[in-house]
Amino acid sequence: MGRKRVFIVKLPPEARANREKFLERLFKAVAGDPVLIRVKGDQVRVEVYGGDVLARQTLLGIRRVLEEFSTPRVPGAGMVRIPRRVVYREAGVAIPLDVLELLLSRYGYETRVEDDEIVTKAPTSLVYSAAREIARMLEEMKTLDATRTAKKFLMAVGAATGAGVLEAIDWGFEHDVLEEDDEGKLYLNLDWREAVKRVLAGKEGGGLELGEGGAEEDR
Repeated sequence: MGRKRVFIVKLPPEARANREKFLERLFKAVAGDPVLIRVKGDQVRVEVYGGDVLARQTLLGIRRVLEEFSTPRVPGAGMVRIPRRVVYREAGVAIPLDVLELLLSRYGYETRVEDDEIVTKAPTSLVYSAAREIARMLEEMKTLDATRTAKKFLMAVGAATGAGVLEAIDWGFEHDVLEEDDEGKLYLNLDWREAVKRVLAGKEGGGLELGEGGAEEDR
């Protein structure tokens, strides 16, 4: 089962008026089984059992729910345009914008890449958090021999779940989307977006909303 991990969450003001919805979203976002969530006053105690990867996944899930309830939604509000250079600055490195687009779409925010910008309804804090997770995966893949689209697949899966590169690779083989040639180079046997969808559906038990975009040749 692993050791117990405890997270203490303070209810944001926006969540206090709709506590049941906040707790429902929190329970779905938290990784691990079993999960224990206790409420006392304006604090929520989250307990999970597992290793470092599960702890990182849980922390990411909690942050996303907090950001969602800390950002007032304005009906009909327009999209936010974030230039590529700003995304790169926040991530600390150049990252593929289409991977960021897919992640933000998965979180339920309308997102597209347009004129060298990310155009999205996601809170900027969530955009930058997702960009930094992609950058983390890029750093871990420095010496990895893989095609460009295989790397995009690994970035997306790792950033979405908090997993490391080796775990994302294992999932790719487990779900029959990742293969290795005679020289040890990793490649995909289908479009990288579909590969991400298949793996995350298997890991999370649900679907994945993807941003627009056609198939991309793996090379």
